Amino acid sequence: MIIASLYPCPFDIQDRHEFNASILSGDQIFAYEEGKVTTVKNDGTSKFPERTLMLGFKELNITPNQVDRWVFPTPISEIELKDYHLFFTWFLKAYNGSVDDFKEWFDEHVEFVDHQISHAALAAYGSTFSECAFLCMDGGGDFGDPRGYIFGDFLDNKFNVKFESSGFDHIANYHSFLTDSIGFSGDDNGKTSGLASYGKVQSKLKEEISSLITISKENGVKFERKRFKFTNVNLSKVKADSYDRTKIFSQYPSDTNMLRLGVEYLPHDIAATGEQILQESVLELVRLLRQETDSKNIVFSGGLFQNVALNKALLNAEFDNVYFPSAPSDSGLSLGAALYIKNKNKPNSSETLSAFLGPSFSGSDITEVLDRHRLIYHKHKDIAEVVAQKLSEGQTVGWFQGRGEFGPRSLGNRSLVADPRDMKSKEKINQLLKKRDWFMPYAPSILEEDYLDWVDQEHYSPYMQIAFDMSSDMADKVPSAVHVDGTTRVHVVRKSENSLYWSLINEFKKLTGIPVLLNTSFNRHGIATISTPRQAVEHLLEGCMDYLAIGDNLVAFEDNRIVAQRNEVTESEDFL
Repeated sequence: MIIASLYPCPFDIQDRHEFNASILSGDQIFAYEEGKVTTVKNDGTSKFPERTLMLGFKELNITPNQVDRWVFPTPISEIELKDYHLFFTWFLKAYNGSVDDFKEWFDEHVEFVDHQISHAALAAYGSTFSECAFLCMDGGGDFGDPRGYIFGDFLDNKFNVKFESSGFDHIANYHSFLTDSIGFSGDDNGKTSGLASYGKVQSKLKEEISSLITISKENGVKFERKRFKFTNVNLSKVKADSYDRTKIFSQYPSDTNMLRLGVEYLPHDIAATGEQILQESVLELVRLLRQETDSKNIVFSGGLFQNVALNKALLNAEFDNVYFPSAPSDSGLSLGAALYIKNKNKPNSSETLSAFLGPSFSGSDITEVLDRHRLIYHKHKDIAEVVAQKLSEGQTVGWFQGRGEFGPRSLGNRSLVADPRDMKSKEKINQLLKKRDWFMPYAPSILEEDYLDWVDQEHYSPYMQIAFDMSSDMADKVPSAVHVDGTTRVHVVRKSENSLYWSLINEFKKLTGIPVLLNTSFNRHGIATISTPRQAVEHLLEGCMDYLAIGDNLVAFEDNRIVAQRNEVTESEDFL
């Protein structure tokens, strides 16, 4: 059976974000986010993720009229059949029958899945658990499924929801209000988590904020939110080549009860206090929910669980085995819905779901782009060995290989890699390419065979979704990959899942004795992680890296650009 799944629904009147599409054909899976193709972050103006969908059809060699099931998120209200007819005939050419027969075709070929069940399905079917509890928490689902919290059991291939709660006052919204109050966009939650490690918990502020929080099995973690006035459009954030509507239509900080509570405190102390409240609240909820299930396994999904520090705390909380999917936010909803439809009557997989589900490009696709740009480049029989040498010499390399990653993390196919032994690697990437705030950490990729020598917890982490404590003696060896609090967002690399990236790290290990690479997403500031060879070349020519390794080709910046002299001086970020 061939399944095509879209998020959001093409007729959704709500402003959505993280558009994504998935296609399942037998054991083959394609899943990807529209923003990576268009480079527009949080696009809320498109009708549906058309470009991603068509890339998926091309990847799997399928045409729309071959699809057996089309899957959409549940809409807020019934949509007229004539609108669906227009969509499936004119837009997609998926149906070419008569108007009179369309209703019968529609009833056989189109299904709808609730927002939160899609979250739960991605986590349950992405794990290897035959049974588990599931906990999904986000900012409030969508208009068709306004729940922001569900908990239940996945048993006998069915999702039994025991507790649920609707509204926009859940703990995920609390974290957005916290982030806004510090002066970041409410969508930049990761900045709050990164800054928190530099602050101290303020007892009075903690008491005041905690008074706004209620915790119960029935409703999850609720937050008494108040917004006193709305902000205007922020035209200073409008940039034609890096458009992010969340920063344009929401000025920050805005006048909320969180802002008023924290106005007398330093930003990093507000962050530290707020993060501690978040973790303690969710952990208390999980303790209450543990009494409601016999399972020793639990999966977590929803945007809240992109918080790697929270996920770290949940590793040892009440359950023996935990799982976080590669795309816990709304970017994973199309795949979750597709897996829900596919696996209704099938046992779960014995292998963890791969994150390498996006588009790929042939060798001829790549060389065509390189030649069109009239670039000097060299083919290598062993690209991993050559690049490892460059990395050991302190060079930064754009690593573009295989299929793109599904989810927010770059996991060795669309990555920018560097030597983790030198803080200058982080400074160079931060200040000359990513333009990230100085307090934001970078992550290491570590060989599976070696990662337990470096971190204190044992947990296979293929998606870079969990922070770990790094052994202090090891932290000194890779200072650019360790946060100020001694934690590190580890990406464990298994040879059977990504043999070429594993080989790159292993070659670096042979040269340096270090089985670790600094790994960050392949993108300049303001756009989503890149997807195509052309985007990779544009980043190289802009001076964002020293080399581009694309397929088996190595392209050097200095061989292809004569540039004006400029003073590129980086400031120290060694605050450990």
